[in-house]
Amino acid sequence: MPRTGLTTTEIKDKAVEIAIDQIRAKGFEKVRLVDVAKEMGISHAALYSHFQDKTALFDAVSERWLRNLDAKQDLLVSEKRDPLQKILTWFLNLHRMKLEKVKLDPELYKAFDMAAEEAKPFIQTHLSNMQSQMAKLVTEAINQKKIKKRDVKLVTDILISAGTAFTHPKLVAQHCDINRETLLVDTIEAVLKGLG
Repeated sequence: MPRTGLTTTEIKDKAVEIAIDQIRAKGFEKVRLVDVAKEMGISHAALYSHFQDKTALFDAVSERWLRNLDAKQDLLVSEKRDPLQKILTWFLNLHRMKLEKVKLDPELYKAFDMAAEEAKPFIQTHLSNMQSQMAKLVTEAINQKKIKKRDVKLVTDILISAGTAFTHPKLVAQHCDINRETLLVDTIEAVLKGLG
């Protein structure tokens, strides 16, 4: 355990919390690892042993948000109710969580968007989680004969492609001042009807 009395995980978590507060207060361009370390009461060298640079710290911030988002979606997938309604809710939840982040945490969303553009490993994990969640929902819908029996991966790809206009980071931000939920619902319902 380091001299701070905190474990490595606790140091990383605390740094992420402080970074979140500083990003919200100052904007992510103005946050410096030195300032985060100072607020933690450790040397910037000690913080650099956990985050090689500011980008790595911002990635940790975005990764935490995506892990929480994925966990919420996992809970939905495991619910016992109509799979078609769960598919629709899955898209609505994803859209709403990203829209909320754009509107309430625009600076944190900028950091996330930069990571998404660079397809960082945690972004790839999130995309893989999305595919896995949707595949489970599609399998459930096929098993309950709500969707015609087809290749699960193909149906999953069709649905995710249809929803991308409402869930892609750039497009969520671009249309953040327009209520697009009705269009999202109509789009997914039309695709599900076609698949049924």
